[in-house]
Amino acid sequence: MLDLLPRGGRVAELGTQRGDFARQILARNTPAKLHLIDIDFTLFDKSIASDSRVKCHHGLTDTTVTQFQDAYFDWIYIDAEHSYEAVMADAKACVPKLKPGGYLVFNDFGHIDLSVGRYGVHRAVVEFATETRWPFRFFAYQEGAMYDVALQKPATA
Repeated sequence: MLDLLPRGGRVAELGTQRGDFARQILARNTPAKLHLIDIDFTLFDKSIASDSRVKCHHGLTDTTVTQFQDAYFDWIYIDAEHSYEAVMADAKACVPKLKPGGYLVFNDFGHIDLSVGRYGVHRAVVEFATETRWPFRFFAYQEGAMYDVALQKPATA
């Protein structure tokens, strides 16, 4: 999916943990700017932060993303807290921050992780897509059934 999302733009990753996916975004999608938002950078690979395109923001994802100007991001990757309530809060907070035609990408769209339990991602994404009428544009398969899906914000309201 990284190869299909807009390149050279402004991207946010909400929830980065060690930075493994941030490294993939930088290498494969080549954003002009990558904003990483997380409440805890303890496990984060600090070498990623040395990239001039990367800016780390410490705080809750749904409140920190609201500090950006509206229509700033080309796409946003949501992979923070996986409860229904948290995913829905992140998605709603991202709506005005995303450019028209931009993408919200959700990690772990599967219903359940055997080591963690049931996630709320699937329910939140389906409900969000139904309420907003944003179409599903991309679906990325993963061996463990923890798929990524991308919804596209309409180009016009």
